[in-house]
Amino acid sequence: LDLRFSGIEVEAVVGDGEAETATLEGSWKGVSFINPKHDGAVLPILHLNGYKIANPTILSRISHEELESLFYGYGYEPYFVEGSDPETMHQAMAATLEHCVQEIRRIQKEARADASATKRPRWPMIILRTPKGWTGPKQVDGNKTEGSWRSHQVPLAELASKPGHLEL
Repeated sequence: LDLRFSGIEVEAVVGDGEAETATLEGSWKGVSFINPKHDGAVLPILHLNGYKIANPTILSRISHEELESLFYGYGYEPYFVEGSDPETMHQAMAATLEHCVQEIRRIQKEARADASATKRPRWPMIILRTPKGWTGPKQVDGNKTEGSWRSHQVPLAELASKPGHLEL
């Protein structure tokens, strides 16, 4: 997918822990200032994996419907990509990205063709839900890592003294 001439300025991947900081929480509302007649666009990708450092995140704990309503209220059209199978997720993410790019192009084309249009568009965004530590080792030293706070930092430390970590 070549995005160089798509009208997209930025694709921003935001983790759920970062999304809950005060500054970023407030910035979700900035979509209201994007003018499709002359501005580029931002395609936010909210990556929900359930943990920040060693604590659960709020956004990953609320229901699908509540999360959809929250971002719809901010001015987005949220598209969900959820799962844990890498092959399935790769295909779903590629299809969703393609759809979002086409939607952004449509919004910009319509706004630029009608000089009198003043309707604020509902911009697409992607909510990607995967397990924490996805595609990494499921366990390290007998401790669960995938889907756990343990995968947040460096679960495979001490490579010199634990050669099995290098193999993992």
